[in-house]
Amino acid sequence: MRFLTNVRSILLAGGAALALAACTQGEEIASPGPSNPGTPPGGGGGGGGGGGGGGAQCPSGFTEGTGVGGFTVCNISGTLLGDLTLPFVQGVAYRLDGRVDVGEDGGPTCSGGADEATLTIEPGVIVFGASGSDYLVVNRCSRIIADGEQNAPIVFTSENDLERRAVDPNDTGGSAISEWGGVVVLGRAPINRCIAGTPGTVDCEQTIEGVTNPDALYGGATVDDDSGVLRYVQIRFAGFAINQDGDELNGLTLGGVGSGTTVEYVQVHNNSDDGIEVFGGAVNLKYIVLTGNDDDSFDLDNGWNGATQFLVIKQRDDGGDNGMELSSATGVTPATNPTIANFTLVGARSNAFRINSGHIGRFINGVVSYGGNCFRWESSAGDGDPSSYGGVDVDPTFNSVLFDCDGELTNDSPDTPAAVQSVNADPNNVIGESSLAATFFPGPNELAVTPFDLTTLPGMFFEDVDYVGAFGPDETETDNWATGWTFALFPEPGCPAGTTDTGSTIGGVKVCSVSGVQTTDLRLTRGNYYRLDGRVDIGVDVGADGAKAGGVAAELTIESGAVIFGESGDDYLVVNRGSKIFSNGTAQNPVIFTSRADLEDNQPDPLNAIGEWGGVVVLGRAPINRCIAGTPGTVDCEQTIEGVTNPDALYGGAIADDDSGAIRFTQIKYAGFAINQDGDELNGLTLGGVGSGTTVEYVQVHNNSDDGIEVFGGAVNLKYIVLTGNDDDSFDLDNGWSGFTQYLIIVQRELGGDNGMELSSATGVTPATNQTIANFTLVGGRSNAFRINSGHIGRFINGVVAYDGAPCFRWESSAGDGDPSSYGGVDVDPTFNSVLFDCAGLTNDSPDTPAAVQSVNADPNNTTTTPDSLINTFVNGPNESSVTAFDLSTLGGAAAAFFDDVDYIGAVRDANDRWWAGWTCGLEPGSDC
Repeated sequence: MRFLTNVRSILLAGGAALALAACTQGEEIASPGPSNPGTPPGGGGGGGGGGGGGGAQCPSGFTEGTGVGGFTVCNISGTLLGDLTLPFVQGVAYRLDGRVDVGEDGGPTCSGGADEATLTIEPGVIVFGASGSDYLVVNRCSRIIADGEQNAPIVFTSENDLERRAVDPNDTGGSAISEWGGVVVLGRAPINRCIAGTPGTVDCEQTIEGVTNPDALYGGATVDDDSGVLRYVQIRFAGFAINQDGDELNGLTLGGVGSGTTVEYVQVHNNSDDGIEVFGGAVNLKYIVLTGNDDDSFDLDNGWNGATQFLVIKQRDDGGDNGMELSSATGVTPATNPTIANFTLVGARSNAFRINSGHIGRFINGVVSYGGNCFRWESSAGDGDPSSYGGVDVDPTFNSVLFDCDGELTNDSPDTPAAVQSVNADPNNVIGESSLAATFFPGPNELAVTPFDLTTLPGMFFEDVDYVGAFGPDETETDNWATGWTFALFPEPGCPAGTTDTGSTIGGVKVCSVSGVQTTDLRLTRGNYYRLDGRVDIGVDVGADGAKAGGVAAELTIESGAVIFGESGDDYLVVNRGSKIFSNGTAQNPVIFTSRADLEDNQPDPLNAIGEWGGVVVLGRAPINRCIAGTPGTVDCEQTIEGVTNPDALYGGAIADDDSGAIRFTQIKYAGFAINQDGDELNGLTLGGVGSGTTVEYVQVHNNSDDGIEVFGGAVNLKYIVLTGNDDDSFDLDNGWSGFTQYLIIVQRELGGDNGMELSSATGVTPATNQTIANFTLVGGRSNAFRINSGHIGRFINGVVAYDGAPCFRWESSAGDGDPSSYGGVDVDPTFNSVLFDCAGLTNDSPDTPAAVQSVNADPNNTTTTPDSLINTFVNGPNESSVTAFDLSTLGGAAAAFFDDVDYIGAVRDANDRWWAGWTCGLEPGSDC
């Protein structure tokens, strides 16, 4: 299956969801997908004239009001003293006319003779208010059954929203807030802040904020109290201040609500106070989306002891306070002590967490990507009732949380040491950069966090997932638990700053153009195609010492799943010295560099397509041994990189651990370009003087017209590398590279390729090209498996060479000499340990066949007489498994720290070892490139 076909199938899946919703709810109702800002409060009947009514009829028993936005309006008012159902009728919306109470308050025991009621709302129903005075209160002992469906959510919204969307169904309301009241649910579960009585007992009750005339009460002693169901529900544009003291209606207020109540698949959007505020109780929440709320997104108070899993918080740019605010009465039981797992908190306002008096709590498997501070941590936080915790103060706990905050961990917090201690208490917490894609989805940094094992929490309701954040690695914008029922969560992708909208598409996907020299940071977001328009430079060369006049450092970040393409050999990417690339692919959503012809499925011979665009070049400041001028290995030694001209691009320096960023889970396909007749060509991936601070792992280069990867000096290390179908050398090592590689698959294509590896260096200089490569499988049959040229030393460990029709080596007489003075004054040849050689002869007319024979025979665990038994081209079979592997832990130093200590040869242990699967192409049936 070609790449374009895969993209089309994803997009069509979103379209199918839209069509299904239209069939279910009428022509103007649609579920949100990647190209829809949310579920429009559908129309019908009389069409979409602003403020006008429709032709539908109110169900029996309802009073018809003035039509709004093409809807027939059915009014609900007063106190419901018996059960009521709001049936779905196409073209009908139900108005909350003032405060609407479901039942009368039955007190903490439901024994006071009050009328109880149940309000049932059918899937697809729209309920709205016209002002802050219009809101819903579900009292103690009564219930709400708002049980929507994924493609027919229940929508609580405003009159203004209905009118806006009657004019423009894609109008998401911008920063609109406070257009009606909100939803309040009150229960009889324990709380810790009382009008009177003992906290946590039946006598402890409290008035809920935002509701007056009369006050509404919550609290009691029924932990599993049942207030009904809120499932697949949106609450939009609500919130109302009843006074100047901060007493406001939230989008959803849960007061003393018990664990018998279901709250899942609920979104609160653009509320003027908190999104959801939980006052005590024991209710559990799952699949919660809080977007654009104007105070705290999630406010936890008064002894809440429930749990939440799968929580998305996204603040809007021009509103919001804290991501979460956490409070309690102090020195009482129950303390506010929830457990929140699998959350993603994105914003840039006051603090990600404001932890106030008396709040304990546990936060597990989270991602915090925040433009402000992570914490404001009060000195009274966490105290609860020390007598309940062995007489000691218990602070909030964090397990497996990635904190990426632009501000400090805390900023002028009264108890910064407690915050630092809580974060440092778990080594699986990470303070570092997030790599979220499309705002919410995990990139490599999130997937690298070791998740907390939720099964170790006894009696909890959590699903056992092995990732951090609200969304898993297999979820995308078009296929995730929030798809189909949320509002304005996944907007239409646009061309990000620094790129240009070309106005064109490929297969329905928007094409954005990147060109010229990028001197500010650039982020390529998921959901578009990005064309490299000519040579694209990231930054301007800062020189070997970082002080070159006119030098500018910049960063390119590419989100997982993003696709970058070129149209010809003139289109390529250069990351200059001092700048960085972060290609943040994942196993499920790799970053793909490819050609327009590939995206358009316009290659006459895809198996042999090469040279359809330029390639990727990364330049660093690590030592090299071939200089324009200066002494090899010093700051004065720099060189021009091959394949790049007008102007030339330079690499080299003296910073061995130079950091050029990270390239992870990335495919580079169909690239390569010859700029002249002298072999000066662009490789698929060129690494020039790149330092060991750079990460290169899980990278495939496929069908390049020159080398797959060429490394010119430096000290960069590589891991999990796949080189398939490349037309010159698959892996070319040159100019003093001294890094490491582990897990390398090389497969030549039948009609192309030269050497499996070519290994060269300047002679008699330091550093020599002297890398260590372990656990490699080299499959082909072209010129030579290894061409070992002048000045190359190197060590090759635990390898499989299956090279049919060609020799293992061409071994030059100058190979291995390096700088003899650096090796005790003797010539040092390349070393091979535990390598199975199955070739058409060891050497063929090599200038130094004896040296090749001597190097192979030096280790009795090398074999030249055992045929390979590889399965499916590159997976170890019985003969490979019988070879005694070299113990990598004996290498010592930096090598031992880098290499995994495995007890097998070859890149792939057996059929169960699938590190290459999912993110590569062409290695197994069904993964065509």
